Amino acid sequence: MGVSFKKDLMVRWVEDIGKFLRIWIEGYDAFAEPSDPALFADAYKKYFDKDRDFYLLLSDDELTSYSREELQAQQLHPLALTFFFDGLNVQGEEQQNLLRKAKLLLNLAMAETASFSFQDYQYLSMIDSKLNNQ
Repeated sequence: MGVSFKKDLMVRWVEDIGKFLRIWIEGYDAFAEPSDPALFADAYKKYFDKDRDFYLLLSDDELTSYSREELQAQQLHPLALTFFFDGLNVQGEEQQNLLRKAKLLLNLAMAETASFSFQDYQYLSMIDSKLNNQ
């Protein structure tokens, strides 16, 4: 646990440093939300070996079971963020479905990895506001 935690923390620090360097050097907005729908369809297949439709059709209980049985703890957070950003780019019931799944996985990722991130709490707050507004 200690080795994995240190590795994950260092990877996150390197990613954050890279974001700030891109902003400083290139003026690149590293915090912009991805908006290309094809990007999300490819992400599900490429990184999680399942089609987007597979995830859309899972119930919360099925998603929890799948996450614990099929995914590594380090994959929970990236999948949750994929749901989150994908959900921000669609409307209606599909958005609600994706955001609920993102919230479920963010909470599960925090519990499984014992990690704390202010950014994750910001994402959860955004999800709650979107879910409560519709």
